Amino acid sequence: MSKKISLCVLFALCSLLFIGCDEESYIVDWAPVEIIIYAEDSDGNSIIQQEMPGMTLTFQGETYTVRDWESVIEEKKTRAYLAQIYGFIAETYSEDSTAYRLYFGEIDGAADMDEDIVLTWPDGSKDTIHYHCSDHKEGKNPKCNRSWKLNGQKHSGGEFHFTGK
Repeated sequence: MSKKISLCVLFALCSLLFIGCDEESYIVDWAPVEIIIYAEDSDGNSIIQQEMPGMTLTFQGETYTVRDWESVIEEKKTRAYLAQIYGFIAETYSEDSTAYRLYFGEIDGAADMDEDIVLTWPDGSKDTIHYHCSDHKEGKNPKCNRSWKLNGQKHSGGEFHFTGK
């Protein structure tokens, strides 16, 4: 009988070694980063169209031209959801709207980076969006140091409005 009790006590002590000291771990799924661009002429009319010859976006040394969203949808062939760069896309932004906006993404939200994203407009003018992301802290309250600039000036978030283009 005492041998059974000793084995039970030994088992209980060994179990405590395996579960007693571990901190609770968290898995963080960082959302992908997207850039949304709206542009209007000086009268407030959207200048973004489904096709925009001469409009490009350069990111990490690769230049993207504007594509239609419908051509991109067919490319996705997996149910796994990882950040995937779909390219530079013209899309309508509401069900009842014929106005377009430009979309670029997705950028991996878990990656540290310090990148310039250069927009070249059809008239040849350029604007630079700077994206910075670093110091990812995982745990119960995940956070990272993420910031945006537009032409050297601080900017809030990945949505950009241009007027007078």
